[in-house]
Amino acid sequence: MIKIAVVDDDELICKEIVRLISKFNVCYDFDFRPEYYCSCEEIYNSIIKGCNYDLIFLDIEFPEMNGTEFGKMLRMKMKNYDTQIIFISAVKDYAMELFKIRPIEFLVKPIAEETLRSCMLTYMTHFENSNGFLEYTLENIKHRIRIREVLYLESNRKKTEFHTRSSTFSVYGKAVDIIGDNKNKFVCISRGVYVNIQHIIEATTKEILLTDNSRLYISRGCQDTVRDRLSEI
Repeated sequence: MIKIAVVDDDELICKEIVRLISKFNVCYDFDFRPEYYCSCEEIYNSIIKGCNYDLIFLDIEFPEMNGTEFGKMLRMKMKNYDTQIIFISAVKDYAMELFKIRPIEFLVKPIAEETLRSCMLTYMTHFENSNGFLEYTLENIKHRIRIREVLYLESNRKKTEFHTRSSTFSVYGKAVDIIGDNKNKFVCISRGVYVNIQHIIEATTKEILLTDNSRLYISRGCQDTVRDRLSEI
C-alpha cells in the first residue's frame, strides 16, 4: 500500500487529484491510498500524531503555514527524508527555494491528467529504486541492506566501510563492486567515496551536506562530475 496525501486549500483541486490517483489504481499494479488536507497545519498535526505518507502532493501558497515552510519542517525538524514531495503551484519560480526540500517533481496548475500520470510514473520508478538492496558478505554470511538506509560507502584498501543511518561497519570488497548495477543511485565525490544521492540535501563546489548533518569533502577531480549529477535531480 502506498499512502498519498494531497494538500491544497482548494478542496476541488484536492478531490480532482485524489480522483485521478484512484483512477491510476486500475491501470497499474500499485495500491494507492490517497486522502487530502486543506492546510499544512492539518497534515502537520496528523503526521506528529503518527500518520505517515509515502508521497505528498503539496501546494505552496497558503494563507498561513505555506508549503515550503511545511516541507522544511518535514525535512529539517522531523528528519523525514523518506516521504517524497511533489510541489504544485500556479507560480513557476520556486526552483532554488525548493532545492533543500528535495521534491521529486514540481507541477504547475492547472494540472492535466496526462501530466499527473507522467508524474506518478516518475514516482513509481523512484519507489522501486529506493526499495532496492545492496548485497555484501560479513563473516562469511551474505547480507542485504536497503539502499535508502545507506548514506555513503568508503573504500579503504581491501575493505569498504558502510555509513548508514544507524551504524558504521566494514566488509571485505570494493565499494564499486558492492554498488554494482546501482551506480545511478550513487555519486563518487572523492577517491573511493560513493554517496547515496537521495541523502544529499545541500551541495557547494567543495562539499556536500547529508541528511544526518554530516559534511563530506568533494575532491577537485570530482567536482565537475558531482555538479553535473546533481543538476540532473
